[in-house]
Amino acid sequence: MEEAIARQVQDAAEMAAGAGNQVTTQHWWDQASTLYNITTPATIYRIFVQIWEWRMSPNKLPQGQLDHLLMLYNQLKAEGQTLPTLTRVMTLLAALPKDWQQLVTHQVLNQPAIANITWAVATAAIRNHWDGLQAHKKPSHPQRVNKLSAVQRKGPNQTLQQQTAPYQGSSLKVPQKKGKGKAHTRGA
Repeated sequence: MEEAIARQVQDAAEMAAGAGNQVTTQHWWDQASTLYNITTPATIYRIFVQIWEWRMSPNKLPQGQLDHLLMLYNQLKAEGQTLPTLTRVMTLLAALPKDWQQLVTHQVLNQPAIANITWAVATAAIRNHWDGLQAHKKPSHPQRVNKLSAVQRKGPNQTLQQQTAPYQGSSLKVPQKKGKGKAHTRGA
């Protein structure tokens, strides 16, 4: 099949050149684009499955996750398929973490009209819920406050001469043990 496509592009280029037309990069791109940009049901299905299986993680920032889902919707749109806004929002709400669904879904669906249920309303409710959760979290490592009086003090300041004293090496005397030893045994 690749050979057939390559032959078609080559034939089109030869026809354009033979007719006195200048063959440009744009012409090559248009020819290749016509031959390769074919929307297939398998492509649409693959994107749809990615949308269907997408789930929001409660442990990650929501904006990056929402951007990923929006990218999948844009890929579907680029293939000529567009889901209605309400379907997109309902899919988003169904993919929320279980403990988020009740509050966020209520905020989104509490609109005066179905037309007011938009992607912007849903994403704003998700971001507000995330911000509320982050505000209530306790720091994982609470800071400890110590008294200043508990700080150990350094000894007296050393003079420059004491700090630069030559190294004594092994000339230090080893203290001798005091007490009874073999030399002090009774009965000798």
